[in-house]
Amino acid sequence: MIIRRLFHVLIMLCLLGASVPEERVIKLVTLEYPPYEFQGKNGPSGIAVELVREVFRRMEQPYTIEILPWGRAIREVEIGRYDGIFTIYKTPQRLTFLEYADELLIEQSIALFTLRKNNIHFDGRLNSLAPYRIAVMHKVSYGSEIDTALKRGVFENVVTTDTGKKSFELLLADRVEVVVINRLGALEIIKQLGIEDLVAEVPSYRYEIPSYIAFSKTRTLDKTRLEVEQTLRDIKKDGTYDKILQEYLKHYNKEQSIYDTSPQTGKAVEERS
Repeated sequence: MIIRRLFHVLIMLCLLGASVPEERVIKLVTLEYPPYEFQGKNGPSGIAVELVREVFRRMEQPYTIEILPWGRAIREVEIGRYDGIFTIYKTPQRLTFLEYADELLIEQSIALFTLRKNNIHFDGRLNSLAPYRIAVMHKVSYGSEIDTALKRGVFENVVTTDTGKKSFELLLADRVEVVVINRLGALEIIKQLGIEDLVAEVPSYRYEIPSYIAFSKTRTLDKTRLEVEQTLRDIKKDGTYDKILQEYLKHYNKEQSIYDTSPQTGKAVEERS
């Protein structure tokens, strides 16, 4: 009788074990874009990566992060091979296949860079850059203002690159005259290339864009998305968010500008769509 009861208990335990599914691992993808995200010695690293790590750690949610070229990263999430993507801007086209966590992950600033020797005339309006050769990254959104200008053909000569570093290499080779890029990412590239004395930020332009973590609509991740939103709010409220940001940004916060302010040709743009 005792043996029979033990046998029944073992069967029930096996059935219970079989009924509990393995915890799902959320597969995230991002791009190589220091200092926000990059492949470090011990895996993905960067400001945004550390923020995402803290969020998923608090959620006790298993996850992976993989770094891919940006165009491919977006395609992979669109078709559902990856669950989520960061740091990504909101655009109407992306909203067709992504569900965004509404809480801001990190704000990014778009800026323009040129060689110090170039005589760039910029009066605060993007159409004043029409005569110049412009470098932009493939599949990267630069906010509604620049995205609209690109779509409408405001710039007469646009060169598309795969990386921000490649854009600066074209600038150094005089194959383009202006690089459109995330400002903090540009500072990192300029530092890596050791070209601080050669490159200047074009004055009078700065465009702030919120970036997010988003999830593929082909996956059923509404619960995860909502939990990410709440956890981001929590780490902002308790100071962890600012601590992570300041740890990475302290080098750049000490430098108001490493660039010359001339030629100062125009006033700051006050209204942007």
